[in-house]
Amino acid sequence: MNIEREIIEYLSLHGAVRTTELIDALRELHKVGRGFSKETLYRRLKRMIDTGTIRRLTDDEIVSFGYPDTDGRAEYIDLALSLERKTHIDSLIEGLGKNDIIYQKTAMKDLIRYKEKYRLSPQQLDEIVKLLPASPEIAGNGLHILRSFVSGGIHPGNKNVFIKQLHEILDVFCKGTSFDRMKENALFLLSANDDYRVIESLKDDIKEIQNQKDSESFVDFYLRVGAAPIIEKNRSELFNFECDLRRENKDCPADAVADIRTAAFFEVEKNFKKNRG
Repeated sequence: MNIEREIIEYLSLHGAVRTTELIDALRELHKVGRGFSKETLYRRLKRMIDTGTIRRLTDDEIVSFGYPDTDGRAEYIDLALSLERKTHIDSLIEGLGKNDIIYQKTAMKDLIRYKEKYRLSPQQLDEIVKLLPASPEIAGNGLHILRSFVSGGIHPGNKNVFIKQLHEILDVFCKGTSFDRMKENALFLLSANDDYRVIESLKDDIKEIQNQKDSESFVDFYLRVGAAPIIEKNRSELFNFECDLRRENKDCPADAVADIRTAAFFEVEKNFKKNRG
């Protein structure tokens, strides 16, 4: 295997990393196989830096990109192409504050185009959050970007504003809609923040269930948005909700409550056992 190609593939997948992390990862992958000594890898990295294929991040870039650095001496490297793209992405984020909806819509599409190739800071995500209610198109694309970063552990810096905007999205753009992508992403992000609005939405959707097919779609949707933990957390309220529905002879919606609670219970248990190893 070509060492330089492996370095490029690793950086393409992981983005900027500490030099020591990259070397340790490659040595672990090959179990210190032939050609993967530390000395050889450092020589190859130096050659790739000299030829401009990869570049060391400056101290300011380490801070602005949001990478952890506890001692101030860590060296981060990334593909030169990725850093050029990052400069473009930063300019897009900065331009979102312009009162130009055409620019904003086009910038959101570009952010999606490159979303696997860059890292945004919590403060940059805040700029996307601000725009969410501007239009259905911006909301849809913005939620797509935010879900990608939240799934990777990077959250907007201002949680209160983030939650408020997500509530507004549900109120303005998701009224009367079925289980579409915008609603899915909004509820995914609310579930990730343990927000009670997920339970309110769930109860509203249950009331619309007419048959078993509706129930199956409903259960699948709420598991997909990651709502299992908050459903299990609100077990008593949903138990009482099921009882109320049965008293009104609404057995199909009541069965849906039972089904989603069972599915959520097993999902939480599965993840608990997985995390325990």
